Amino acid sequence: MKKIKKNDTDTGNKQDERSRLTTNRMLAQARCLFAEYGFAGVSAEQIVAAAGVTRGALYHHFNGKKGLFRAVLEQVQAEIEQRVKAAVDKAQDPMEMLIAGNDEFLAACLDPGLQRILLTDAPAVLGWEEWRMIDEDHVQGKYHAFLSRLMDDGVLRPLPVDALAHIISGAANEAAFWAARADNPEVALSQAQTAMAELIRSLKT
Repeated sequence: MKKIKKNDTDTGNKQDERSRLTTNRMLAQARCLFAEYGFAGVSAEQIVAAAGVTRGALYHHFNGKKGLFRAVLEQVQAEIEQRVKAAVDKAQDPMEMLIAGNDEFLAACLDPGLQRILLTDAPAVLGWEEWRMIDEDHVQGKYHAFLSRLMDDGVLRPLPVDALAHIISGAANEAAFWAARADNPEVALSQAQTAMAELIRSLKT
């Protein structure tokens, strides 16, 4: 067995760190550009120039502009998921946890850049099926798990959980679209949150 020298390990660690910094820089710059101009309005050349990397680095780390967009989308989804979790953790009543999480999701989607990446560009760039798969991992799947838990605990009426999770998730996405494009987004957000909360409370046993 070949003995690994300390210098080899140090070199590997430095390469890993450089790679991490490069990918983080591309993600940060691409996210800003996608949020402001949309996927179609940004070229690969603009991204690599903003990040200070070569086009080869883009393809090496992300297999091109579309792969980088997908990574940005995953980052956005993960951040929203953390925001939703923090809001849920502050609530006490199980039903209010569901409402608090939904409120935070709607509030996050009010950001025009985030809304453009998550709800406008993602289905078109990645295709409906892939977008739905990512949404299920981060949003619809969380609704499904929480609704199942509330039904098991007797908090919600027993209903087909798959259908209900898709309905609530779809309603939340549509409400986010509507609020973000309203003449007064803040007022629309409040109205959307109120309507969704009442919809959820109507499912209580």
